[in-house]
Amino acid sequence: MGAAVRFFTQAAIGKLMIRVPAIEGHRLWAESYDQAPNPLLALEARTMRRILERAQPKRVIDVACGTGRWLLRLQQSGVSVFGVDACDAMLLQAAKSSSLSGRLLLGEVGHLPIRDGAADLVLCSLALGYFHNLERSIDELARICMPGGQIAICDVHPEALAAGWTRAFTRQGVRYEIDHHIYQWEQIDGAARAAGLHVLLRESARLAEPERPFFRKAEKDHLFAAAAAVPALFTGVWERPC
Repeated sequence: MGAAVRFFTQAAIGKLMIRVPAIEGHRLWAESYDQAPNPLLALEARTMRRILERAQPKRVIDVACGTGRWLLRLQQSGVSVFGVDACDAMLLQAAKSSSLSGRLLLGEVGHLPIRDGAADLVLCSLALGYFHNLERSIDELARICMPGGQIAICDVHPEALAAGWTRAFTRQGVRYEIDHHIYQWEQIDGAARAAGLHVLLRESARLAEPERPFFRKAEKDHLFAAAAAVPALFTGVWERPC
């Protein structure tokens, strides 16, 4: 699965709005997910690229891999990758890339169909807020990470959601808002520590000049300064001790 944030609230006026569960929302979204320009995804790419380059993993499992964006990028760098997602429609989009054949699994985060210690880096980006049981989810991320490996989590910042940003998309004139939880850093790190993980990095990211063209293209450049003033993403990296 994944996430988009609706910055341009004026664009939603007059549209029918339906709130949907995460998996159903991503089934509806799957075909167009990679087509619509999205400043949040651009920021996520900038943020996570630095973290992944620093980690230099050899074997990555992407939990909630969605359409396989990170799987393909990592694969191009010579990394062995596997992806798991709870939404079959998103995995069907990922499976269109022949290089991912045999590397995609359908599964819920609370019961990942993956052996213990399977990867030296477990990635979970733009999905944590969709998980109902935070503690169980992070326990599973920790379980499939090998001792000495890392877990990297990136998601929409709780301050952005508190400021009114929504996880939403538009399809055939209908605006869909996806159910999600707002987890604070203290909850996330607390669950990580309970799973035996040690925090290595905590940072926030804001929209910046590389994302401004998305606003200009949508004729919403006047909203950019306000959006950039709010922390858009948080990122945490934890180590599973040896």
